[in-house]
Amino acid sequence: MIEELKSLGLGHYEAKALEILFKERVSLRELSKKSNIPFGKVYSVVKELKKIGIVLETNSRPKLVYVDDASDIISKLLKEKNEKEKALNDRLREIAMSIDKERNKPSKFFELGISGEERKKIQLRMFNEAEEEILQILNIHHNPSINRQSKNEYEKAHERSVKRGVKTMAIYPKEVILPRILEKLSKKYPDNFQVKRFNTDFPRCDIIDGKKVLIKLAHEDLASPGGTIFFENERFAQNLVKIFSQYWEEAG
Repeated sequence: MIEELKSLGLGHYEAKALEILFKERVSLRELSKKSNIPFGKVYSVVKELKKIGIVLETNSRPKLVYVDDASDIISKLLKEKNEKEKALNDRLREIAMSIDKERNKPSKFFELGISGEERKKIQLRMFNEAEEEILQILNIHHNPSINRQSKNEYEKAHERSVKRGVKTMAIYPKEVILPRILEKLSKKYPDNFQVKRFNTDFPRCDIIDGKKVLIKLAHEDLASPGGTIFFENERFAQNLVKIFSQYWEEAG
């Protein structure tokens, strides 16, 4: 257990102390003896664990230290680790994009789609790269009958992603009829292709695997598309996931 706890960001002594405290309430002297933490060090270890809200202390004499809820503590450590990793990943992507920009090279983590071919390339990339989950918000300006040749390619790529096990949850406007390929998918793979109806003018977007984002800037005049933006940023993606989840709960 010690190595697993260290992987969550705890120091060696902190992990050793927590391993004991998951099992029983102990005094500092008992904790030092059972965990093999030097007695001169155990006070500072417990002080740090108390500071980050992992262990508690009784008012008895001698005072006993303990863990109230192991599941809650592990959940807290996992959340903190994930948030730190997301922040680090986003920072590393920013560094890579900066280097690519200085070298006048395209970045894997950021793309703009202006022309029709550029927009199509980005949209197909999203379906092809998806590994676990695709979340889609299609707003009230979405019209499946426009630009059918490209949309047919998107739908086939989407179909392939579902067949390889990627789960899609899509929000469509209430009056829009699903294209035939997607309608078949919803019937053949009801667990992996789910559709709900909700009218919104929120920007058309896809969130892929909780970290990749595609935003389509569409005008009410469907003959005047604005363009497509793709970027990879986990914290931004999670903000969109929250918005998607809210719409999904409200949708019929």
